[in-house]
Amino acid sequence: MAKQAKPADEPQAESVAGYFRKVFRENPKLLKQRSNDELYRRWLADHPEHKEVPDKVKTGLQNIKSVLRAKRVKRKAAKQGPATAQPLAPTAISPTAPRRLPAKGLQQLEEQIDEVLGLARGLDREGLQNVIAILRRARNEVVRQGGGE
Repeated sequence: MAKQAKPADEPQAESVAGYFRKVFRENPKLLKQRSNDELYRRWLADHPEHKEVPDKVKTGLQNIKSVLRAKRVKRKAAKQGPATAQPLAPTAISPTAPRRLPAKGLQQLEEQIDEVLGLARGLDREGLQNVIAILRRARNEVVRQGGGE
């Protein structure tokens, strides 16, 4: 069964996404707004045969808004390029294999970290909880670097 072509004089119905893409192209600030009330009012004004916005239109608006916002984020990220990417957190441990360092220096470093760790615990265990966690991770990394001696 073949589809019949629509006569040329019949107006083609515009998709919900197509309608809102055009609206956002005319006024990009609407894409940033959290509320869709203004968009609903505009849609109702352009479609006087409807008394309220159908759920299909509401869903279509939410979807196209999400798609266009995601594209905007991707474009901004592409413009910034990898050179401006956020550096790793200073506490992040490198995924590469650790280099072997002289055991004597590492042992001294481990002892000093232990002393600072004890001092932090003695000052304010709860208030310095994040600092204590970082110091423990640092001490553990020093132990790994030294081969667990």
